[in-house]
Amino acid sequence: MSGLGPDEFGAEPPVRERLFAEVASPGEGRRSLVAVLLALAAFGMALSVSAWQVTGEATALPMLRSAIASLTEVDRFLAEEGPGLREAAARQEGVLELPGYPLPIALEAREVRGASDAELQAMLLDRSAALVYAEGLRAFDLTGAQSIDRFSVDGLLELMAGQLSGPAHERAGTAAAVLAAATAALAALLAALSTGWSRLRAPAAAAALGGVGAAALSLAAWAIAGQFGGSDPFVSHLRAIAQAGVSAGTRNGAIVAGAGLALVAAAWGLELLERRTAGAPADAGDAPEYAAADEREAG
Repeated sequence: MSGLGPDEFGAEPPVRERLFAEVASPGEGRRSLVAVLLALAAFGMALSVSAWQVTGEATALPMLRSAIASLTEVDRFLAEEGPGLREAAARQEGVLELPGYPLPIALEAREVRGASDAELQAMLLDRSAALVYAEGLRAFDLTGAQSIDRFSVDGLLELMAGQLSGPAHERAGTAAAVLAAATAALAALLAALSTGWSRLRAPAAAAALGGVGAAALSLAAWAIAGQFGGSDPFVSHLRAIAQAGVSAGTRNGAIVAGAGLALVAAAWGLELLERRTAGAPADAGDAPEYAAADEREAG
């Protein structure tokens, strides 16, 4: 007996032998490779879409205001420098310098003269957030030679704030578009390599696996972030910002996984309905038919 064809007596090989031969065939290997690549593309797409959403202006600016309020201790800055700032505003017109403030923010003398401390704080935070969003981490470098300790709390917060920027948003959008196109192309390829209802089921299952991975990774990051900070208000603030950022990955990963699993369930349901309607298995490549054929051979 050779291959999957009839032997010299014209008899077909046993059904289980044909099944195992198909699983080990080069075609099945190609299907498995494409399925793995599709899962990875869906994984990356879910995370890059999450990054694109988090770094969008509507989401990023409030987070930046919160981060900058902790990083600059703006309330303490205004308590110490506010009186001198108001004296300078009473004596001169034009732009006032903000000595000791870590970002190059400008305030007009006329704005300072009529503003309360709360209004000055809001102006500082709004303009600081807009500057960091436009320039990223470079906004904190007033001298061009700044070195940030990534392992310090201040350094981590500064690095995080620097990632909530317009350039990061553009990069995330490009990555999301590329990975979405790759996901669609790989899903179409996997469907072409499949048969019957597996054309829907196999791409959906692979995409669901990628979504589960993205959700699991984001959830793990959220849990790890929750282990830091204790009762320190400053670090607790950093933790809250980090958890708010990674929660988008959990949400989007769950959406991808849920959609994929729904399509898998729909494919199984439609296949079962088709079989019952036709009175015979619809997909010649599925294992249930081989089991039925074994029973017929045994009989």
